[in-house]
Amino acid sequence: MESNTFRGLGKGLDNLFGAAEAGKGTIKDNMNDLRDILEDEIINSKSTDDEKKILLKRLRTFCDTETNIMLVGATGCGKSSTINALFSCGDSKQSAEDNEQKDGLDPKISSVTVEVAKVGSKADPETKDIEKYRIGNLVLWDTPGFGDGTELDKHHKELITDLLRDKNDKGEALIDLVLVILDGSTKDLGTSYKIINEIIIPELNNETNRILIALNQADIAMKTGRHWNFDKNEPDDVLINYLNEKVNSIKKRIKSDSGIDVDPVYYCAGYKEDSGDEVKPYNLSKLLYYIMNSLPNEKRVAVMEGINTDSNKYKSNDNKENYNERIKSSFYKSFDYITDGVDTGFEIGKTILGIPGALVGGFLGGVVGCFQQILDDIF
Repeated sequence: MESNTFRGLGKGLDNLFGAAEAGKGTIKDNMNDLRDILEDEIINSKSTDDEKKILLKRLRTFCDTETNIMLVGATGCGKSSTINALFSCGDSKQSAEDNEQKDGLDPKISSVTVEVAKVGSKADPETKDIEKYRIGNLVLWDTPGFGDGTELDKHHKELITDLLRDKNDKGEALIDLVLVILDGSTKDLGTSYKIINEIIIPELNNETNRILIALNQADIAMKTGRHWNFDKNEPDDVLINYLNEKVNSIKKRIKSDSGIDVDPVYYCAGYKEDSGDEVKPYNLSKLLYYIMNSLPNEKRVAVMEGINTDSNKYKSNDNKENYNERIKSSFYKSFDYITDGVDTGFEIGKTILGIPGALVGGFLGGVVGCFQQILDDIF
């Protein structure tokens, strides 16, 4: 059912958001367009006033919800390389001193600008702090590595514990997901298990869905030969078996120590060697898919707004599943949040970006086309 508003918009505006412009702009740009369109559709729908209020509130919550992801791990596990591989941190960074000026930026620039702030600063110049990266509504907390010394580790533990106890303005836990990164190139994961068992799990208050374990540097997991096919950018059968055994061992160890079930993911964030040779990312789509599915529906949009849009990052995976398609499906499914539990005469659709029929036409159809084209180009 297409509202009078859209029937009267005219051919010019229809062309602006039509197939000819599909794929233009960013995911954030198109989310802003979609929000405006759906607000008008809801207002002009045949829903009751009470239903409209509920739908509009859920739509605004959906578009404005902040998502906080904390990365923790031992020194050298690859937290920074993972952030750079997965998210659009790029070279555009704002210092904490410049944060107060960010509101004056052009909207198109601010939507992709990364804001970096230090958290928990100390007078000691040797003390490392948590770095905060903001990309739109996505906030990444890059914690200092453990294993550099007893006093430093104690300081880092205090910082992370405080952050895990922090609340948002709704009184809920600030951190939505803790991504624990293990170093796949070492057999000694004692420091990582200590982080998980003594810091993370005790502070999650049995919300074990908020922890995700990932094993980085899968390409150099074996010391007796790399067993990495550089041409195909994937492990050979020997390394695959080794990685599967290591993942199962981690899973059993955490279950034994803490009683919780985890499903670790092995991957390679990618890097350049001193020789100039480049190791490309592997299983990054799988890791991103696991991140998306670990979050509530309304928290997924912020992740997609902040992802690295370089399609080369997502080409190599273990192919046990089509992770690229599942990422898109997970994003589309997140739109269910808007109408979940609302018995309305206005059918936004169970999956807005996949809905057939009258609504996918004109203005809304153009934005849907943009979303689909952007995501198809990335994944």
